[in-house]
Parts: sequence; C-alpha cells; structure tokens
Amino acid sequence: MSRKTYYITTFGCQMNVLDSERMEGILREKGMSPAPSQEQADLILVNTCTVREKPERKALSLIGRLCLFKKQKPELILGISGCVAQQYGKILLERFAELDFVLGANQVALLGKVLERVEQGERVLEVSFAEPHQADGLFSVSELRPITGVSGFVTIMEGCDNFCSYCVVPYVRGREYSREAGEIISEITALSQKGVKEVVLLGQNVNSYGLKRGSGLDFPELLKMVCRVDGIERVRFTTNHPKDLSLKLIEVMASEEKICEQMHLPLQSGSNRVLERMNRGYTQEEYLGLISKLRSAMPEIGISTDLIVGFPGEREEDFNETLNMVQEIKFNEAFTFRYSARPMTGSAEYEEQVPEEIRLERLWRLEKLVREITEQKNQAEVGKIKEILLEGVSKTNPGRLTGKGRDGRLVHIPKKGAEDLIGELVWVKIKQGLKHSLVGELIEERKKSHWQGEEQCLLR
Repeated sequence: MSRKTYYITTFGCQMNVLDSERMEGILREKGMSPAPSQEQADLILVNTCTVREKPERKALSLIGRLCLFKKQKPELILGISGCVAQQYGKILLERFAELDFVLGANQVALLGKVLERVEQGERVLEVSFAEPHQADGLFSVSELRPITGVSGFVTIMEGCDNFCSYCVVPYVRGREYSREAGEIISEITALSQKGVKEVVLLGQNVNSYGLKRGSGLDFPELLKMVCRVDGIERVRFTTNHPKDLSLKLIEVMASEEKICEQMHLPLQSGSNRVLERMNRGYTQEEYLGLISKLRSAMPEIGISTDLIVGFPGEREEDFNETLNMVQEIKFNEAFTFRYSARPMTGSAEYEEQVPEEIRLERLWRLEKLVREITEQKNQAEVGKIKEILLEGVSKTNPGRLTGKGRDGRLVHIPKKGAEDLIGELVWVKIKQGLKHSLVGELIEERKKSHWQGEEQCLLR
C-alpha cells in the first residue's frame, strides 16, 4: 500500500474506542503509522456513533469538511465507519462524492481488504450484517491493536435484544451474541503479557452475557474466570441493564478482590410511566431495590447512570420524579441527555413530542442538580485513603499524574517523585474534592504492596 500515515477520529462510547484501536492495529500491520494531524495524513477515518443525535451530526459535519479538504488533496483516502455508516450505508456515498469507503459497525476487520479495493480505484460499501462469530475476524483483529497503557478494553458480547423504544443500537449493532469464554480469557491473557493490569469488559448489556446466543456461561462465572488471569489486578465492566442485574453478580462483585466497586447502571427516567413507554423492563421501586442491594454489599461502591429528559409524553410530574430519584440515590456521576428521536426507533413515532425549549430547560435543571451532588460527594472523600491505579500524566496538567480509584473516580497526584510508579497500584490520601475529580498525595509507603498488612489498621 502506497499510503503511509493515518488519522482516526472517534465519536461515541468505549466500544467505538475499542473498534478504533482494532482498526489502528490493522493499519499498523500494513506498515502505516499515525499522523500528527489530519492535514498530514494519507488516510483519514471517522469512526461514528448514532445513539444520540449530537455525535451523529458532528460526525457528518466533519465528513463534509473533510470532503472539501480532499478536493485540495485528491490523493487522500477518506472513510467512515461505525454506527452512522451502518445506518445510512449507500446514502453516504451518494451524499459525499469524495468519500472512498463506508464500513459498517461489525465489519471493522475488513478494513485491510477495503483499502486494497480503494487503492484499485473502487468506492467501497461494506455494511452487510453478520453475527460477530460469522464476521471476518471481528474479534481476532484485537490482537493487532497497539497497547499503550495499563488499562485495556475487551468485548465480551455484541449487539442488543432489548429494543428500548428510543434506542437505535439493535438496528446498527445487530442482535445479541456472546463470545466464547475461552476466547475472552485468551485475549485478556495476551493483554496481561503486554503489561495491561486492568481490563474493562464491554457489551451493550453485560448482565445478559451467555444467556442467549453463544457462550453458555453466565456473566458472574465469566468474571470469576477473568479474576484468575495472572497479572490482571483490576476488573471493571460496562454497560449494565437493571432488568438483568442479578443477586449472584452482586455477590461475586463483593467477594472477588480484583473486581472494582463501580457500576454504571442507566436509570434513564425516574417515572414508572415513562420507563414503561421506554420499554425498559423495570420500575423505579425495582431500581431503588438494586441500589440498596449494591450499597449493602459494597458500601463504597461508585454508581453512575444515564438520564434522558424530554422523552415523548414526559410531563412535569414525570420529570420531577427523575429529580427526586437523583436526589435520593446521589449518583457519583450522571450522564444527562435531552431526548432526540432516532431513525427506526418506536419513540420517533410517538405523539406528544416534548417541545425543544422544555427539553432544554429540564436538562439545565437536571444538570444543575447532578453537578451539586457530584461536587458534594467528591468533597466528602477528603481525608480518605484510596487505592489508585496510576495510568499516566494528566492530559490537562503536565505536573500531575492521574489514575482511578476502585469506585471509578479520577484522582490526581503531584508528578514529582512519582513517575516511576506509573502502572502501579498505590495508596493516596485525598486532599481536595473537585467538580469532576479528586486531588491527593501519595502516602509515605507509596506502593500498595509495601503496607498491605497494615491496611486495615490505617483505614480505621
């Protein structure tokens, strides 16, 4: 291949980040290297997300600008991948004359072959739907991806069968399929041998792992297997669906030391009426029961959530129930969105669409409450000693190192004198709680292993 450099822009969730890493591995295998900027790249790839309207709009706007850029640099190869590519397919090739290829959400492993066809002058469309085990090396290309940190993503399942009325995922990611446990453990073992100490297991609904097509092993049992992999010191997972969160999973989380006390548990709405219209499969009372069980088993657990305001038919009293749930539960973090109708979803056809000005006003009120609670909870951490996995230099402050606590909070410490501890589990005393993170300092013994036996005494 004559092209030598590439530039990938990624929109969306952790699964998209992993797909971009897979494609980067394919490009490096072909002898290409990352370009410092889009202007210096021979190949530009935009990996997209369509779960929300905003990232889809931003991705398409970027493609439009890149098409103008390609007119000045006609030898450039320009491609789009991910959920927007899957959703619109051929329409994208028709709309953007400078676009060279469109690669669907579960066809990322075909990137190398697609580029060979582009080099021969073909404009390529690859969006055919195959179950992941039938796709051409969907998971096997993971071994090619570059490993640059101490934490790594591992897909344990693809697709979704829930068909929430607002969600486009089943239509662009396909039906639910669980990977074989042995294949997952092999990938994690390989990551461990490359220096990864924390794995984050990914799926649209990890709680239903193994219950349908594929595997035959349930999620709690898979977690136990992951915890036995040598070299892996921490295990996280996302995303969870409340209707499939079992007592068995909670018990395994509480009993396995490597599993971090963190859970992202999307609530979406605090109103039973709205939850039913969303086809979520649980009530506010059932959700509160899960929160109680999680905190009873793991008092220090960090719980985050997703919330949608302005769903079709949402009344003021429904929205107030969401505010009440947020106030009662006090999430560590909440990702808030105003409802946007997505193609192919049931709610796009619902009557009683909430006016945009009301959606924006409710979003503002919800965000204000979430910010207040998050900051209060972070300030309450001051004085505590926490186990942190140091991941590297802070992206916003070169004088600090950044890592995560077991509850998922970001923690910053002074860089000076601690550079040799990147990739290590350390003990940190929290000195300050900020809006979105914590600031601390290393205790004298620094590494966790240096005073493991004194842990209980020091934490009393």
